[in-house]
Amino acid sequence: MVTATGLPAVAVDNYPDEPSEAAASVLDSTLFQEALLAAAYSDAGSESNPGPNEGNLNVELLGSELVRIGDVEVPLDEFLDFGQLGALASKSEASSPVDAHAVSGLLGADGGITLDGETEDFGKASVDVLSVARLLGVDGLTDEIVDQLLLEVGAGAAEVKAENGVILDQDGVGGLGQYRVADLDLFLHSPVIEDAASSIYDIGGTIDTTVEDLVNENLDDSALTGLFDAVPGVPTPSITVDSNMQENLFQSVVGEPITSANQLITIDLSTGELQIHLDKLVDNPDGSEGGLNELPPNYELIDDTTYPLIAETVHELMQEVTRILIGAIEDSLNSVTINIAFYEEGPLGTLDVSWSLPLADAVNGDFPEAVDNSTGTMAPVAAVLVNTINTLGPALAPILAPVYDLLISDEGDNIFELLINDLKTDAITAPIRELLSPVFDVLSEVLSITINRQVSETTEVTQTSTAAEAAEVVTSFDLNALSIALLPANEVARINLGNAAVRITPGDGGPGGPGEINPSISVDPATVAPGQSTIATGTGYTPDSTATVQLTDPDGNPVGEAIPVDTDSTGGFSVAVPVPADAELGVYPVVGTDDTTGEAAEAPLAVVAGSDICAMDPTLTVEPGAAYPGDTVSVVGQGFPAGVPVVVQLRDAEGNAVGDPVTVTPDEACGFITDLTVPEDAEPGDHIVEALPEDGSEGAEAPLEILAPGTNPPGDECTDPTIVADPTVVEAGDEVMVTGTGFPAGATVTVQLKDTQGNNIGDPVTVEVDEDCGFTTPITVPEGTPPGVIIVDAQPDDGSEGAQTPITVVAGSPDAGAGDGDDAGAGAGDGTDGGLAATGANVAALIAAMVLLLGAGAVMIKRRREISQAFATAMGRMSGDKPAV
Repeated sequence: MVTATGLPAVAVDNYPDEPSEAAASVLDSTLFQEALLAAAYSDAGSESNPGPNEGNLNVELLGSELVRIGDVEVPLDEFLDFGQLGALASKSEASSPVDAHAVSGLLGADGGITLDGETEDFGKASVDVLSVARLLGVDGLTDEIVDQLLLEVGAGAAEVKAENGVILDQDGVGGLGQYRVADLDLFLHSPVIEDAASSIYDIGGTIDTTVEDLVNENLDDSALTGLFDAVPGVPTPSITVDSNMQENLFQSVVGEPITSANQLITIDLSTGELQIHLDKLVDNPDGSEGGLNELPPNYELIDDTTYPLIAETVHELMQEVTRILIGAIEDSLNSVTINIAFYEEGPLGTLDVSWSLPLADAVNGDFPEAVDNSTGTMAPVAAVLVNTINTLGPALAPILAPVYDLLISDEGDNIFELLINDLKTDAITAPIRELLSPVFDVLSEVLSITINRQVSETTEVTQTSTAAEAAEVVTSFDLNALSIALLPANEVARINLGNAAVRITPGDGGPGGPGEINPSISVDPATVAPGQSTIATGTGYTPDSTATVQLTDPDGNPVGEAIPVDTDSTGGFSVAVPVPADAELGVYPVVGTDDTTGEAAEAPLAVVAGSDICAMDPTLTVEPGAAYPGDTVSVVGQGFPAGVPVVVQLRDAEGNAVGDPVTVTPDEACGFITDLTVPEDAEPGDHIVEALPEDGSEGAEAPLEILAPGTNPPGDECTDPTIVADPTVVEAGDEVMVTGTGFPAGATVTVQLKDTQGNNIGDPVTVEVDEDCGFTTPITVPEGTPPGVIIVDAQPDDGSEGAQTPITVVAGSPDAGAGDGDDAGAGAGDGTDGGLAATGANVAALIAAMVLLLGAGAVMIKRRREISQAFATAMGRMSGDKPAV
């Protein structure tokens, strides 16, 4: 049963015949609900590929690919840009039918993958919504309304873990699993907003005029001119008021971006940019402040409540503009000057004295000196006048103070607020609110943004071993931190960031109860001396659960501490059980109890005298079982005669002694451990280590393989080959450096270029793998190779697993296909009459082009496949082999 109605089924279907699986990716995408491609992808199957397996993000090729739509090749980075993503990776593990783990997120310094980290560490990606809308044929936005519309997405992270048949809620919020969304913003540029700046400047001019009128109306001219009546021969002065606050007021609003009180919108009137912080749209149902990261499952971020909230915020933002302007008026009152001028022309001279008073300074007792430009016989009179002016400060302040107080009072604020609101409502607020309405109409048609997207399946599982009760248990779970649907009404395409999914098969051993179990236990050896240990092996216990092992004396009393053990997926365990050195001789039952059901089983353990133990057959163990010349191994003997020296000797396949012998004496428990060094000149091949007591009693031997220098020990890590090509975009005739890792040391690898049908291109190159399991070799793309994707194929000559990776051959400079798109069809993404807009490209082709950007070049082919499949994976056209998470 799929519990998220209308959404496609979970993506963990890569190992349908295996009990459990896991899959994760940093980014994946679908086209018409079919898996298209994934980046930083990993998966695991519990039987054939349990992991842990990792996938790392490679953004070098993201956006550099060209897609042909009709007759036009379009650079994908015209629509989508993922070049700012951080160091992201994924890991998947399916360790048993009831245990699986998938995680995608930030790659830590220790190699682990985490959901924690600073927002900027995750990096960002952007979607050109305006280009998408126009290329999909969605009308409603013109360049006069908005000429740039970008959705900026912080990369997501997700983790899903199943333990013992239960898919966990790891953080207690948002349902099963856990997720992280770093950031989410919508940026738009509009000529309407840019034009609003000039309206702000005009408002500043109107405020200047209003201030001048207020000062003229409220200044006591007679009191001011009366101060100069005592100076003989002085004409009545003229008084004028100048307000020059316009530039200061303009800069107070336009000089830096303004953010609304609810942090939802930031506007920059100087550039015409509006930023909508979509994470602030979130209203957590439980009242918490977790924002984007504590939302319930399948939370739709943009719905019919979005625009009214933004429109209201615009209104509040404009109130903030009013507040800024009113505050700036008080701060700019020194730009208001009262000019007092005395001027009179006579036959023998001119009286010309002026005094300009900055209003704020004058009220605060800071007065400039008067300026005297008088001439002739009027100069002495002017000198008396200037001297009088320069001593009038204390008398002038009380005359100017009422005017200043009016301008900064509540009454003054009300005057300016009414004036500003009246002006900006028509010039700014209304146009911006009208602008946003069609933007969100288009957004709701083009995009659907879902946070904490979950798709799950449930299965009926028996809950107890004694009754036929059953319950619906989640057995498949797919979590996307952030999911963007394109043309959501038709579910044309979906882009998911931060993905993790698991599927388990609890069966009768799943959550809620163990089902039927049949515990049994055995011990080996079955006879030990005091102070020795035996190995208890249990079977038939509750799978993936716990049990307790207890040594008891012949009367059933506990001996020593109880030993807790974990059972594996089949209900088995193995654990050492020590016998105390002071234990009396007798039969000691070893009891193994199933912690889930309380059912128990026991096995007898005979505790006998050490001399009896020493009469048993001796055994010998060498660890490790393979070594290089010069290495030292540990030799462990048991069951040898206590106190009798034992000679340890390395021998070749013919029985010849190799190196010097080592003599060691077994302890009271009839055992010993000693080091044995392989001689530097030892020949590679099968050897034995022999241990013979000096009294001639029976000895023992164990195999030891001597490895040839430069080869790999059995079971080493050189079993997961990958190759990287540099550069990945080339011209015919260019040289490509191919670097391989994880190949068998000493093997010869053939590197061959192939076309998408598997045909060879040019001559192969052979290279020998070094002792670190790697190689580096150049290979040249032959002249005349046609443009397109080709495959670099590397295969070891021993028939073991190889690796492939795609590269792109272009005509002309490699940058020509990945840059600004000038050679890829004029007007491809700007909604003009260029080639792409005129083609009427079908939606499927367009979405395929968009989604390809998200994953092209990000899939590293690590398994040996047919070349045609490798190409299909690289180009995002394979739907069955590597489904997206």
